[in-house]
Amino acid sequence: MTQAAEAVAGSRARILMVDDRPENLMALEAIMEPLGHEMVRANSGEEALRHVLLHDFAVILLDVQMPGINGFETAQLIKSRERSRSTPIIFLTAISKDEQYVFTGYSVGAVDYLSKPFNPDVLRSKVAVFIDLYLKTEQLKDQEKRLRESEVRELELAHRARLLESEARMAEIVGSALEAILTFDDDRRITLFNSAAERTFGRPAADAMGLPFDELLSPAFRGVALEEMCAAAATRAASVLEGKPPEDDDALHEHALEGMRANGEVFPLEGSISCLQLDSERVYTVIARDVTERKRAEEALRKQAAELKSLNRQLQARQRELENAMASRSRFYASMSHELRTPINAILGYSSLLLDSIYGPLNPEQSRGIERAHAAAKHLLELVNDILDLSKIEAGKVDIEVQPAPFPSLVQDLFVTVRPLADEHGSELTLESDGDAVITTDARRVRQILLNLLSNAIKFGDGKPITVRCHKREDGGMEVDVIDRGRGIEPQDLDRIFDEFVQLADPDQQVGTGLGLPISRRLAVLLGGTLTVESTVGDGSAFRLCLPPKLDMRLISGEGLPLPTATTDPPQPAAVEAMDDDAPVDEEPTGDEPAGGEQAGGAPGDDGAPSDDSEPAASGAPAEDGADEEVPADADESSPAPLAS
Repeated sequence: MTQAAEAVAGSRARILMVDDRPENLMALEAIMEPLGHEMVRANSGEEALRHVLLHDFAVILLDVQMPGINGFETAQLIKSRERSRSTPIIFLTAISKDEQYVFTGYSVGAVDYLSKPFNPDVLRSKVAVFIDLYLKTEQLKDQEKRLRESEVRELELAHRARLLESEARMAEIVGSALEAILTFDDDRRITLFNSAAERTFGRPAADAMGLPFDELLSPAFRGVALEEMCAAAATRAASVLEGKPPEDDDALHEHALEGMRANGEVFPLEGSISCLQLDSERVYTVIARDVTERKRAEEALRKQAAELKSLNRQLQARQRELENAMASRSRFYASMSHELRTPINAILGYSSLLLDSIYGPLNPEQSRGIERAHAAAKHLLELVNDILDLSKIEAGKVDIEVQPAPFPSLVQDLFVTVRPLADEHGSELTLESDGDAVITTDARRVRQILLNLLSNAIKFGDGKPITVRCHKREDGGMEVDVIDRGRGIEPQDLDRIFDEFVQLADPDQQVGTGLGLPISRRLAVLLGGTLTVESTVGDGSAFRLCLPPKLDMRLISGEGLPLPTATTDPPQPAAVEAMDDDAPVDEEPTGDEPAGGEQAGGAPGDDGAPSDDSEPAASGAPAEDGADEEVPADADESSPAPLAS
């Protein structure tokens, strides 16, 4: 028999027998006696609970029907106690044999439910099993206790080894630390002086050991100043030992000191002083560093900060000047546009009257000259309108009219407008759409942007097919791609085409204003969207307009723009200029240009499409001076201002 088995065999367990009838308890004791274990009797549930509070039992034999607390209630109370929760309970009953009672017995935590009369051998065998389990559990607990004691001893040995190792490591760290580390006692005598301290104070450790710590400081930090720092460190150490927060927060901070080297040189020193309270003495530890180089750098930074502050003030003044200049430019644009529109309208009106032979017939040379003057005046009016649009956008005074914009019908309407220009260049227009969609935005401005993109695509598409794709995004917004297969744009020019008055050199195209694409992009941003371009030289360009499902008027008002206002005139498509033409308008017509030829790259306004202020009033009279009020270009001329890019 093994040692563990012998230990189990030599142990005695307790068996609790609960029954309100003494003869039953006597019978149970006779049945359990061969097991050789201690048997405890209880005549009621209350008495059984008292025994459970005093002792641990290997198994409980519990009668169901008892006066006072019955067996089920007694079992519940036993199981509710943490220490006796795992004690096995066997119910013994002579009358409660129904399945409901059996189920109740198992539900309150019983391991078995036996009905009287029962087989004594069977009961004895079951109890023997639980006793065996109990004894083995107790043996495991004892072994666990011994194991914990052994582990504690091993931990103590390991702790001692780690302590020795830590001391050795600490000595190595202190010796190799880059900061000066030294200790001194209550008499201020140095007891530790590492290699960094030797370098910092310029003296070997052998000479420093035993010296007063005061000799390492300048006279200003000796005596009372050092006493106060040491007292603060000692107070903090005492507070830590008592479990209290330190009363002096400064004791937690580093001190700005002045050290003194062996040669008498004074240098800036930064360090902390801590105190270790031992049984018989105090040990003060100083960790310090030479901050001479840092002080020099800080002084240099202060000088640079002062210079930067001065430069910043100059930049702020310059910024204010630039802002004032930008405001003056915008006011000048608005005033200039307002003042120029009236005489330009007069020129257009009188030239139209001359071409209509109101003042008499003209010979062919006169007609060609007046036609060219009329076209040049139209181009000038478009430039003025573009500048006025740009100034209004910069000043945040663009009127926004929020209304539903249906796709792709909006693009189909624009196809009707640009069809003459497309036919003239031999370009086929194709519309691709993945279904009908409606967004809430300013439809006039969307038409203005897309009309400019379409006109540019036609003029620079080399007569090849042009595709417009309408795609509804997942968020409900709209993407419109205008794709041509023309000459494309050089990579270095992709960003420049959105700058004001930038026109790419192109001898094959006539002049534009250089404002169409910049205005289009600003309008796209104003509508909460984006306008981007991708292009490959020789393969064409693709401009993409992305718009949100609904225009957020808070964004508009946040930019200082007014709330949308209703307009009485229906929006009309705008005349569009070429994208990157550089040459100025011919001041003197030449005889070899056709009469009524395409002005500014063949804008739709020159081919019969509506344009701003390109014709006189219905009566045929020229516009009167002063009749042109300063109102949005897209409201007072019945169409958006012509774009040029």
